[in-house]
Amino acid sequence: MAYSLCLLVFTQLSAVKAADRNETTRSGHREGWVSQPDGRGTFDILWSCIFTIFLCTWVSLHLNVPATHERYRHQFSRKLRWMVQAIMAPEFVLAFATGQKVEAKRSVEDFKDLVLPPGCKRWTVRHGFYANMGGFLLQPSDWVAFPVNSKQLHWLIKRGYVDYPAMSADELWDKSKADGFQKSLTCLQTGWFLVQIVGRAIQRLPITTLEITTLSFVLCALLMFTQWANKPLDVESPTVLTPNKRLAQILIEAGDAANRPYKQTPLDFIDDQSPSWLTEVQPHLRFRTGPKLRPLSRLTNDRFPVIGAGPDAVFLFLFTMAYCGLHFVAWDFSFPTPVERVLWRAASITMGACAFIFWICETYQDGHRLGRWERWYAKLVDGNKDGRINTMEKARRNRRFIPVWEVMVMTPVTLIYTIARTYIVIEVFLCQRSLPVGAFATVQWSEFVPHF
Repeated sequence: MAYSLCLLVFTQLSAVKAADRNETTRSGHREGWVSQPDGRGTFDILWSCIFTIFLCTWVSLHLNVPATHERYRHQFSRKLRWMVQAIMAPEFVLAFATGQKVEAKRSVEDFKDLVLPPGCKRWTVRHGFYANMGGFLLQPSDWVAFPVNSKQLHWLIKRGYVDYPAMSADELWDKSKADGFQKSLTCLQTGWFLVQIVGRAIQRLPITTLEITTLSFVLCALLMFTQWANKPLDVESPTVLTPNKRLAQILIEAGDAANRPYKQTPLDFIDDQSPSWLTEVQPHLRFRTGPKLRPLSRLTNDRFPVIGAGPDAVFLFLFTMAYCGLHFVAWDFSFPTPVERVLWRAASITMGACAFIFWICETYQDGHRLGRWERWYAKLVDGNKDGRINTMEKARRNRRFIPVWEVMVMTPVTLIYTIARTYIVIEVFLCQRSLPVGAFATVQWSEFVPHF
């Protein structure tokens, strides 16, 4: 349904640029602050957009399980930071959601080789989400508790160290704190906002840049809800798993792979939670933020998505470019000054170009992380039909998960994108000081009612 709504909105917006241009040409008048008359005023536009943006960026966030006994203010501040991130770059938050969905789907394939105990349900995408968000806490008798993700849990179950979790998808969903009122309010508000936008486009009424920007948040929120549909919301307490052997014994039996010092948890030799901004990039840049305790007491929310080359990657690329392209709808809008129109156009081009460069670099590096290019080379050149990569090549890739060239390219690209995006966010509010007269006209809903 989310994809159908996106298509409908983009179809109706094809007439928005002409409507705004015609209105400006016809009247030539602009208005500053307009109080609420019988139509809509400046406050109506601001309130509707700000309230919609808040709902889209706050309610749609599905963050990981917090650390045990973590204070509420720490959880609140973390969600507030992610809300700011969703305002500045909602397409990147959507990328994290898509990556988490892909990892959850991969875990389903991994768990198919396990023999289930009697009465246990099959591993589902919902189980994968729950595990990768830190829903399972390993409590060894000789070590502090730490979270395990789906890959680590699969390894422990396959070797008989812990029992298969006897939780069905419905029982797991009971731990979700999904607020029906919040989601209902979000659906009602975003639905009404979309109806207003489509109605104004059909009747050729001007749409403000703030409403265009809010529309992008609405579309991102709908798609985030779709990607996170099976991820439990606001889970506060994890499920504790007790291994039948001491952690020291488990590491000894794991062999040489477990001899290296760990960076995140003692099970790093299975999966080290990389790549992550908090646990890898920030320490490399010598930032003093992020979890400091080791082993990690919670799984961070910012593990970079390794999506691969499947349909999810194609979907995310198309939507990211469509999100950037949505700002081009306001290319010929009437701005308070010609300079602001030029800056808007420059910012729109910059955002699209940066997003495209980001995708080129990330697609190449993502294929390197997954060994896609080596497999293709082995199949096409070496005639290796299995397309397998040797252990030394895997180790080489792991050592350069975030190579120097990627940091050197992505740092200026990210900075330039941030500047362009910041201007867009500020400009949509500055434009409210002077709007075309038609922007305050209301949709004549009676025209949509059949007359006999």
